[in-house]
Amino acid sequence: MLIKVILLAETSFNSYIRPNATPAQSPNVVGNHTSTTKFDKHYMTRLTQIALLLLFFLPVQSVNGQKLKLNNYGIAFCLFEITSTVNNPLTIAEFLKDPVSYKNYLNSLTYNSLYGNPGIQYPKTFYLTTEWKVNTPLSRFWKKHTIQAGLLITNKIRQETGALANQYFTYFPDTVLHEHKYSLQKELQFFGGQLGINRRHNLSKKLDFFSGFHVQGSFALTHYYNQQLDSSTYKPSIGWVRTTNRLPALKGKNFFRWQVMIPFGLEYAIRPQEVFVRMELIVGMVGGKDRPKTFAAREAHGVGVSLTYQPKRKM
Repeated sequence: MLIKVILLAETSFNSYIRPNATPAQSPNVVGNHTSTTKFDKHYMTRLTQIALLLLFFLPVQSVNGQKLKLNNYGIAFCLFEITSTVNNPLTIAEFLKDPVSYKNYLNSLTYNSLYGNPGIQYPKTFYLTTEWKVNTPLSRFWKKHTIQAGLLITNKIRQETGALANQYFTYFPDTVLHEHKYSLQKELQFFGGQLGINRRHNLSKKLDFFSGFHVQGSFALTHYYNQQLDSSTYKPSIGWVRTTNRLPALKGKNFFRWQVMIPFGLEYAIRPQEVFVRMELIVGMVGGKDRPKTFAAREAHGVGVSLTYQPKRKM
Protein backbone atom coordinates (compact mmCIF):
# COMPACT_ATOMS: atom_id res chain seq x y z
CA MET A 1 0.00 0.00 0.00
CA LEU A 2 2.75 2.47 0.90
CA ILE A 3 4.52 1.82 -2.42
CA LYS A 4 1.29 2.59 -4.29
CA VAL A 5 0.90 5.86 -2.38
CA ILE A 6 4.50 6.89 -3.15
CA LEU A 7 4.00 6.11 -6.86
CA LEU A 8 0.78 8.12 -6.86
CA ALA A 9 2.53 11.05 -5.21
CA GLU A 10 5.43 10.86 -7.66
CA THR A 11 3.09 10.80 -10.67
CA SER A 12 1.16 13.76 -9.29
CA PHE A 13 4.40 15.65 -8.60
CA ASN A 14 5.76 15.02 -12.11
CA SER A 15 2.55 16.25 -13.68
CA TYR A 16 3.32 19.71 -12.30
CA ILE A 17 7.12 19.80 -12.25
CA ARG A 18 8.59 19.17 -15.70
CA PRO A 19 12.04 20.04 -17.03
CA ASN A 20 10.56 22.48 -19.52
CA ALA A 21 8.20 24.16 -17.07
CA THR A 22 8.89 27.87 -16.64
CA PRO A 23 7.33 30.47 -14.37
CA ALA A 24 5.03 33.11 -15.80
CA GLN A 25 6.88 36.11 -17.19
CA SER A 26 4.98 38.68 -15.16
CA PRO A 27 2.73 38.58 -12.07
CA ASN A 28 -1.02 38.99 -12.26
CA VAL A 29 -2.17 42.13 -10.47
CA VAL A 30 -5.69 42.48 -9.04
CA GLY A 31 -6.48 45.65 -7.11
CA ASN A 32 -3.58 46.41 -4.78
CA HIS A 33 -2.44 42.80 -4.39
CA THR A 34 0.18 41.07 -6.57
CA SER A 35 -0.27 37.31 -6.87
CA THR A 36 2.57 34.84 -7.32
CA THR A 37 2.99 32.96 -10.59
CA LYS A 38 0.80 29.97 -11.42
CA PHE A 39 3.90 27.80 -11.39
CA ASP A 40 4.70 28.71 -7.77
CA LYS A 41 1.09 28.25 -6.64
CA HIS A 42 0.75 24.81 -8.22
CA TYR A 43 4.21 23.81 -6.98
CA MET A 44 3.56 24.67 -3.31
CA THR A 45 -0.01 23.36 -3.29
CA ARG A 46 0.98 20.05 -4.88
CA LEU A 47 3.89 19.55 -2.46
CA THR A 48 1.52 20.12 0.48
CA GLN A 49 -0.97 17.63 -0.96
CA ILE A 50 1.76 15.02 -1.39
CA ALA A 51 2.99 15.54 2.18
CA LEU A 52 -0.51 15.16 3.64
CA LEU A 53 -1.18 12.11 1.46
CA LEU A 54 1.97 10.36 2.66
CA LEU A 55 1.47 11.36 6.30
CA PHE A 56 -2.10 10.02 6.43
CA PHE A 57 -1.14 6.70 4.86
CA LEU A 58 1.95 6.18 7.01
CA PRO A 59 -0.04 5.49 10.23
CA VAL A 60 -2.17 2.93 8.38
CA GLN A 61 0.92 1.28 6.92
CA SER A 62 2.54 1.26 10.36
CA VAL A 63 -0.51 -0.43 11.86
CA ASN A 64 -0.23 -3.15 9.25
CA GLY A 65 3.42 -3.47 10.26
CA GLN A 66 2.35 -3.63 13.95
CA LYS A 67 4.27 -0.46 14.83
CA LEU A 68 1.22 1.55 15.90
CA LYS A 69 -1.77 0.74 18.06
CA LEU A 70 -5.05 2.63 18.17
CA ASN A 71 -5.13 4.50 21.49
CA ASN A 72 -8.48 6.30 21.21
CA TYR A 73 -10.92 7.93 18.82
CA GLY A 74 -13.35 10.75 19.27
CA ILE A 75 -15.07 13.93 18.14
CA ALA A 76 -14.01 17.54 18.66
CA PHE A 77 -15.25 21.08 18.14
CA CYS A 78 -13.11 24.21 17.83
CA LEU A 79 -14.06 27.86 17.50
CA PHE A 80 -11.34 29.99 15.88
CA GLU A 81 -10.80 33.72 15.54
CA ILE A 82 -9.12 34.88 12.32
CA THR A 83 -8.83 38.13 10.39
CA SER A 84 -11.21 38.65 7.49
CA THR A 85 -9.53 38.91 4.07
CA VAL A 86 -10.79 39.32 0.48
CA ASN A 87 -13.52 41.52 1.91
CA ASN A 88 -14.60 43.96 -0.82
CA PRO A 89 -15.74 43.59 -4.45
CA LEU A 90 -12.43 44.79 -5.92
CA THR A 91 -10.39 41.98 -4.30
CA ILE A 92 -12.33 38.82 -5.20
CA ALA A 93 -11.67 38.52 -8.95
CA GLU A 94 -8.67 36.16 -8.69
CA PHE A 95 -10.72 33.81 -6.47
CA LEU A 96 -13.49 33.34 -9.07
CA LYS A 97 -13.72 30.64 -11.72
CA ASP A 98 -14.63 33.30 -14.31
CA PRO A 99 -12.71 36.45 -13.31
CA VAL A 100 -12.84 38.02 -16.78
CA SER A 101 -16.65 38.23 -16.91
CA TYR A 102 -16.69 39.62 -13.36
CA LYS A 103 -14.16 42.36 -14.20
CA ASN A 104 -16.13 43.27 -17.31
CA TYR A 105 -19.28 43.58 -15.20
CA LEU A 106 -17.53 45.83 -12.65
CA ASN A 107 -16.28 48.04 -15.49
CA SER A 108 -19.88 48.53 -16.60
CA LEU A 109 -20.91 49.88 -13.18
CA THR A 110 -20.84 53.55 -12.17
CA TYR A 111 -19.87 54.03 -8.54
CA ASN A 112 -18.42 56.66 -6.23
CA SER A 113 -18.33 54.68 -2.97
CA LEU A 114 -16.56 51.49 -1.94
CA TYR A 115 -17.56 49.47 1.12
CA GLY A 116 -15.55 46.65 2.74
CA ASN A 117 -16.04 44.28 5.65
CA PRO A 118 -12.77 43.93 7.60
CA GLY A 119 -14.45 42.29 10.60
CA ILE A 120 -13.18 39.22 12.43
CA GLN A 121 -14.26 35.74 11.27
CA TYR A 122 -15.26 33.01 13.74
CA PRO A 123 -15.16 29.71 11.80
CA LYS A 124 -16.45 26.63 13.62
CA THR A 125 -14.52 23.43 12.90
CA PHE A 126 -15.71 19.87 13.59
CA TYR A 127 -13.27 16.95 13.83
CA LEU A 128 -13.29 13.15 13.74
CA THR A 129 -10.04 12.13 15.42
CA THR A 130 -7.93 9.08 16.18
CA GLU A 131 -4.82 8.80 18.35
CA TRP A 132 -2.15 6.18 17.80
CA LYS A 133 0.42 4.84 20.24
CA VAL A 134 3.82 3.79 18.88
CA ASN A 135 4.43 0.25 20.08
CA THR A 136 8.17 0.26 20.79
CA PRO A 137 9.95 -0.44 24.08
CA LEU A 138 13.18 1.22 22.90
CA SER A 139 12.07 4.86 22.68
CA ARG A 140 11.43 7.00 25.75
CA PHE A 141 9.97 9.70 23.48
CA TRP A 142 7.15 7.53 22.13
CA LYS A 143 6.27 6.28 25.61
CA LYS A 144 5.09 9.82 26.41
CA HIS A 145 3.66 10.91 23.04
CA THR A 146 0.84 9.86 20.71
CA ILE A 147 0.13 10.61 17.04
CA GLN A 148 -3.20 12.24 16.22
CA ALA A 149 -4.82 12.03 12.77
CA GLY A 150 -8.32 12.84 11.62
CA LEU A 151 -10.76 14.60 9.31
CA LEU A 152 -12.25 18.08 9.63
CA ILE A 153 -15.08 20.14 8.20
CA THR A 154 -16.01 23.74 8.95
CA ASN A 155 -19.44 25.27 9.16
CA LYS A 156 -20.61 27.26 6.15
CA ILE A 157 -19.23 30.74 6.72
CA ARG A 158 -21.54 33.51 5.49
CA GLN A 159 -19.99 36.98 5.39
CA GLU A 160 -20.87 40.28 3.77
CA THR A 161 -18.15 41.09 1.21
CA GLY A 162 -18.66 44.81 0.79
CA ALA A 163 -20.34 46.82 -1.92
CA LEU A 164 -19.96 49.39 -4.70
CA ALA A 165 -22.44 52.27 -4.60
CA ASN A 166 -23.35 55.29 -6.67
CA GLN A 167 -24.92 58.09 -4.61
CA TYR A 168 -26.21 61.39 -5.97
CA PHE A 169 -28.90 64.06 -5.41
CA THR A 170 -31.58 65.44 -7.66
CA TYR A 171 -33.17 68.80 -6.74
CA PHE A 172 -36.25 69.21 -8.94
CA PRO A 173 -39.14 69.16 -8.18
CA ASP A 174 -37.91 68.02 -4.71
CA THR A 175 -34.56 67.14 -3.14
CA VAL A 176 -34.04 63.38 -3.42
CA LEU A 177 -31.07 61.19 -2.48
CA HIS A 178 -30.52 58.30 -4.93
CA GLU A 179 -28.39 55.25 -4.20
CA HIS A 180 -27.65 52.32 -6.52
CA LYS A 181 -25.66 49.63 -4.69
CA TYR A 182 -24.05 46.37 -5.87
CA SER A 183 -23.25 44.11 -2.91
CA LEU A 184 -21.83 40.62 -2.34
CA GLN A 185 -22.15 37.94 0.33
CA LYS A 186 -19.52 35.20 0.54
CA GLU A 187 -20.32 31.57 1.43
CA LEU A 188 -17.31 29.40 2.25
CA GLN A 189 -16.84 25.92 3.73
CA PHE A 190 -13.67 23.81 4.09
CA PHE A 191 -13.03 20.05 4.26
CA GLY A 192 -9.67 18.40 4.97
CA GLY A 193 -7.45 16.47 7.33
CA GLN A 194 -5.31 16.93 10.41
CA LEU A 195 -2.10 15.36 11.70
CA GLY A 196 -0.22 16.04 14.91
CA ILE A 197 1.58 14.84 17.99
CA ASN A 198 0.29 14.98 21.60
CA ARG A 199 1.72 14.66 25.07
CA ARG A 200 0.01 14.33 28.45
CA HIS A 201 1.35 15.21 31.92
CA ASN A 202 -0.44 13.51 34.80
CA LEU A 203 -1.79 15.93 37.43
CA SER A 204 -4.00 13.56 39.41
CA LYS A 205 -5.78 10.24 39.11
CA LYS A 206 -8.37 11.63 36.67
CA LEU A 207 -6.78 14.84 35.38
CA ASP A 208 -3.99 15.37 32.82
CA PHE A 209 -2.41 18.45 31.31
CA PHE A 210 -2.52 18.13 27.53
CA SER A 211 -0.31 19.78 24.90
CA GLY A 212 0.42 19.16 21.24
CA PHE A 213 1.54 20.33 17.83
CA HIS A 214 -0.93 19.93 14.95
CA VAL A 215 -0.96 20.76 11.23
CA GLN A 216 -3.99 20.61 9.00
CA GLY A 217 -4.82 21.20 5.36
CA SER A 218 -8.22 21.73 3.76
CA PHE A 219 -9.88 22.71 0.48
CA ALA A 220 -12.79 25.06 -0.09
CA LEU A 221 -15.62 22.54 -0.44
CA THR A 222 -18.14 25.36 -0.95
CA HIS A 223 -17.13 28.75 -2.32
CA TYR A 224 -19.41 31.24 -4.02
CA TYR A 225 -20.67 34.83 -3.81
CA ASN A 226 -24.31 35.91 -3.73
CA GLN A 227 -24.88 39.10 -5.75
CA GLN A 228 -27.49 41.77 -5.09
CA LEU A 229 -28.51 45.09 -6.67
CA ASP A 230 -30.37 47.65 -4.55
CA SER A 231 -31.92 50.86 -5.88
CA SER A 232 -32.99 53.31 -3.16
CA THR A 233 -34.38 56.81 -2.93
CA TYR A 234 -34.78 59.03 0.12
CA LYS A 235 -37.19 61.93 0.54
CA PRO A 236 -37.57 63.74 3.90
CA SER A 237 -41.36 63.54 3.60
CA ILE A 238 -41.46 59.80 2.75
CA GLY A 239 -38.22 58.19 3.95
CA TRP A 240 -36.40 55.37 2.19
CA VAL A 241 -37.95 53.46 -0.70
CA ARG A 242 -35.90 50.46 -1.80
CA THR A 243 -36.12 47.78 -4.50
CA THR A 244 -33.87 44.69 -4.55
CA ASN A 245 -32.79 42.47 -7.42
CA ARG A 246 -30.89 39.25 -6.67
CA LEU A 247 -28.45 38.09 -9.34
CA PRO A 248 -27.07 34.55 -10.00
CA ALA A 249 -24.30 33.50 -7.62
CA LEU A 250 -20.65 33.72 -8.66
CA LYS A 251 -18.70 30.44 -8.40
CA GLY A 252 -15.39 30.61 -6.53
CA LYS A 253 -12.27 28.46 -6.85
CA ASN A 254 -11.67 25.50 -4.53
CA PHE A 255 -8.44 26.85 -3.09
CA PHE A 256 -6.20 25.25 -0.44
CA ARG A 257 -5.71 26.48 3.16
CA TRP A 258 -3.22 25.29 5.79
CA GLN A 259 -3.13 25.78 9.54
CA VAL A 260 -0.48 25.17 12.21
CA MET A 261 -1.69 24.92 15.82
CA ILE A 262 -0.34 24.48 19.34
CA PRO A 263 -3.19 23.27 21.58
CA PHE A 264 -2.89 23.01 25.36
CA GLY A 265 -5.41 22.39 28.11
CA LEU A 266 -6.86 19.89 30.56
CA GLU A 267 -8.16 16.37 29.98
CA TYR A 268 -10.51 14.80 32.51
CA ALA A 269 -11.37 11.07 32.74
CA ILE A 270 -15.16 10.79 32.98
CA ARG A 271 -14.68 7.02 33.14
CA PRO A 272 -11.06 6.18 33.97
CA GLN A 273 -9.13 4.59 31.08
CA GLU A 274 -12.20 4.71 28.84
CA VAL A 275 -14.04 8.06 28.32
CA PHE A 276 -12.29 11.45 28.43
CA VAL A 277 -13.30 15.07 27.90
CA ARG A 278 -10.69 17.66 26.90
CA MET A 279 -10.87 21.46 27.02
CA GLU A 280 -8.12 23.37 25.29
CA LEU A 281 -6.83 26.74 24.14
CA ILE A 282 -5.24 26.96 20.69
CA VAL A 283 -2.66 29.37 19.28
CA GLY A 284 -1.36 29.17 15.74
CA MET A 285 -1.24 30.47 12.21
CA VAL A 286 -3.37 30.02 9.09
CA GLY A 287 -2.31 30.51 5.48
CA GLY A 288 -3.43 30.09 1.92
CA LYS A 289 -4.14 31.92 -1.30
CA ASP A 290 -6.57 34.25 0.49
CA ARG A 291 -4.07 35.22 3.22
CA PRO A 292 -1.51 38.07 2.84
CA LYS A 293 1.96 37.22 4.14
CA THR A 294 1.67 39.28 7.32
CA PHE A 295 1.49 38.09 10.91
CA ALA A 296 -1.80 39.91 11.56
CA ALA A 297 -3.46 38.25 8.56
CA ARG A 298 -2.19 34.76 9.48
CA GLU A 299 -2.72 34.84 13.23
CA ALA A 300 -5.35 32.30 14.35
CA HIS A 301 -6.45 31.55 17.91
CA GLY A 302 -9.27 29.48 19.30
CA VAL A 303 -10.84 27.30 21.96
CA GLY A 304 -11.88 23.68 21.67
CA VAL A 305 -13.58 20.78 23.40
CA SER A 306 -13.35 17.09 22.55
CA LEU A 307 -14.79 13.78 23.72
CA THR A 308 -12.71 10.64 23.26
CA TYR A 309 -13.24 6.95 23.82
CA GLN A 310 -10.37 4.59 24.58
CA PRO A 311 -11.09 0.96 23.67
CA LYS A 312 -10.34 -1.57 26.35
CA ARG A 313 -7.00 -3.22 25.77
CA LYS A 314 -6.96 -6.95 25.18
CA MET A 315 -5.04 -8.86 27.79
